[in-house]
This record gives sequence, structure tokens and C-alpha cells, in this order.
Amino acid sequence: MNDNPHARQPGHSRPVSREEMARRIARFGDLQVDDNAFPDLTDAARERSVQYVISPGQTAGPAPIDAPHNFHMAILTMKPGVRPVPHAHPYNEVFMPLDAGFTFYWGEELTESVRLQPFGVISVPAGVFRTFENVGDRPGHVMALFDIAGDPHRGIVVPPEIYEQYYKDSGWRPTTPDRRD
Repeated sequence: MNDNPHARQPGHSRPVSREEMARRIARFGDLQVDDNAFPDLTDAARERSVQYVISPGQTAGPAPIDAPHNFHMAILTMKPGVRPVPHAHPYNEVFMPLDAGFTFYWGEELTESVRLQPFGVISVPAGVFRTFENVGDRPGHVMALFDIAGDPHRGIVVPPEIYEQYYKDSGWRPTTPDRRD
């Protein structure tokens, strides 16, 4: 027995058709903006677009890759100075700025922060309030990975004032296929 954790074994690839692989390709120019992803998207201070790239069963929203995975992937496009509402997920959330600098804030009062340039990565732990801001001088993109195979919209916690402003009386529910609310 080989104790090397990086050892390999001989074998063969499982067959995969061109059609199956085509269902596992997402091209940025073909992604759909999910206007119903969050209720604060139309607030000028929080305006951003959300485009899901991978969403198992499309439980997060419309995504070209909806095959089973243990995570969801989205691309957010944000103007400079825009910040989503503070919120916490019951799972880890990983961010990577793609073409602009972003500052990520965390904690109860959002007093902790770090600025990341493109391709830097932050993994915010489950249960921690977070928000982020494009600190560049033009619209920028950040990739978000939701470390959950199920519905990433479930179990999100927001500060009481955010709940009162955006959620309490809004009747807001994300509109996605197969949603089980």
C-alpha cells in the first residue's frame, strides 16, 4: 500500500459526449442577469447585477451550468462605491475580485476590512456579517462561491434595520425554478 497522499492509480476516463460537455460550459457573454436575486438590487447605493454561472438545479437562480455540484458560483458587477446589504450566510462564502479592487468588510459592526486586488481571495466564515465595495474607478466584477449544494438563499441573516427596510413588509421571495419555500 502506498502511503503517499498524492499517489495516482492507472485507469481510464469515463466517456462524455459533446452534448453533455456543452451543458457544462458557461460563456460570460451569455449569462443572464437575475433581477430578482435580492430585494436591494434597485437601491442606488446597492445596485449591482448578479449572474449565476453554476447553480445546481438552478436553486440560486438561472444558470447555464445546473448539474449537481457542492457549490454555487456567481459573478457580480458593481459600480464604484456600491455595497450590498450586510448579511450572513449559514455557509462559507468565497470572493475573488476579477478586474477591480474590492474592500471586504466583516463583523457585527463591519469594522474589520481588507482590500483585495484582482485574483486575491477571501473566504468569509458561516454566520459572519459581510459586505463588500468596489473601490476602483470603473464598474468591476467579483466572483462569489457559495459553499453549499442546496438553496443558497435559505438561512440568510440580516441586521434588524436591514430586515425592516428591505424584507419585513416586502413579501420578497426570490423567483427561481424549483424553489421550495
